[in-house]
Amino acid sequence: MSADNEHRLVSKVIKDREITPALHRGITDAWFLDDDNRKVWSFLKRHYSEYSEVPTVVTVKDHYPNYKVLDVEDSLDYLLDTMVEFRRRLLTRKGLEDAVEFLQDNNHDAALLAMEQTISRVNESGVLGTHEIDLTKNTEERYKEYLAIQNQTFLGIPTGFKDIDEATAGLQGGQLVTIIAPPKTGKSQVALQMAINVHALGKVPMFQSFEMNNHEQQQRHDAMRAHIDHSRLRRGKLLDKENDRYIDMLNKMETEHPFHLVDAVNGITVAALSAKIEQLKPDVVFVDGVYLMMDELTGEMNTPQAITNITRALKRLAQKIDKPIIITTQTLLWKMRAGKVTADSIGYSSSFFQDSDVILGLEPVEEDDSIRLLKVVASRNCPPKETSLTWRWSTGCFHDESAMMQCEFCSNWGFDG
Repeated sequence: MSADNEHRLVSKVIKDREITPALHRGITDAWFLDDDNRKVWSFLKRHYSEYSEVPTVVTVKDHYPNYKVLDVEDSLDYLLDTMVEFRRRLLTRKGLEDAVEFLQDNNHDAALLAMEQTISRVNESGVLGTHEIDLTKNTEERYKEYLAIQNQTFLGIPTGFKDIDEATAGLQGGQLVTIIAPPKTGKSQVALQMAINVHALGKVPMFQSFEMNNHEQQQRHDAMRAHIDHSRLRRGKLLDKENDRYIDMLNKMETEHPFHLVDAVNGITVAALSAKIEQLKPDVVFVDGVYLMMDELTGEMNTPQAITNITRALKRLAQKIDKPIIITTQTLLWKMRAGKVTADSIGYSSSFFQDSDVILGLEPVEEDDSIRLLKVVASRNCPPKETSLTWRWSTGCFHDESAMMQCEFCSNWGFDG
């Protein structure tokens, strides 16, 4: 497995004459277990360092006549991710073996240190490298960028919730956005409403849920978008007006750009998510119920270390694909003060706070169960902000005040179909 992937990676770099992404991932000669692959890789790096280009197949053959350069259809990113994953597994296995050896000698401190060093090496292995800029050399570019965004309302993609968008400037590439809420208060529906709003703006969303299968997601989407009663849709009892709206909505969607729903059994990893993103190429990624993902390094779910590894990997993935990733997770009721959602009330791990660029909190309002408060709990670049959302239980729709006034169905709250 390793030697085969090494051979394919080296061949891909030679055929495409592109080694920069691999160097940014920190792949060194020591990563290669096969002698031939390691020697050729070392030659590629030396040649690139000296001539600023990858050698041709002919040049490689001149130096290594017995080395077979393969035709590889896989993308370079996929081969690099596979190489990184294998490297991390090797480091993990070696770290565990060292720790066990220390434990057998009753040297617990050394065993703990070995594991800490292993976790650090594994987390750093394959992380995208740095990119440098000289601020004295790009002044003109910076002002052109300012002029380009001067008249834009948002830097990113609007969520459809006006006050939140004004505070955050929308969903931006490379961001990890976390939606937190107590159980059963509508966080999945809020995320799905955002996906629907994003799609309405011409963007392609990918909505992956660990809490609902595709059929459940599809029915919720249809009820929310067509403004029809979700319960009646499930039971095949739509009213005549609802049936007409449902058919109209389905007909319109046939001619629209993609809206991807992805269901996932518990235990899906970030690597599997990355592969699905590579396949579908969405503009925005939603992951509902991120706490049900499996950590590739520990093989665990729902543990503090597993969640820490997962959120860190998701942040790196967002930066790598330069797309916003929106995830949902639960708050712990006993950590909420006076029923308020705060960053301190997030369950499982503090890494959500550390790795997220924006944290949105959703909390119920005691006086009216159809109202939810959506607020910016924490952000790297904007002040706290909150807005009231109206949740229409029958359809599942979430609207803020401005959207409610524009929606012919939800603006009339007494409308029954």
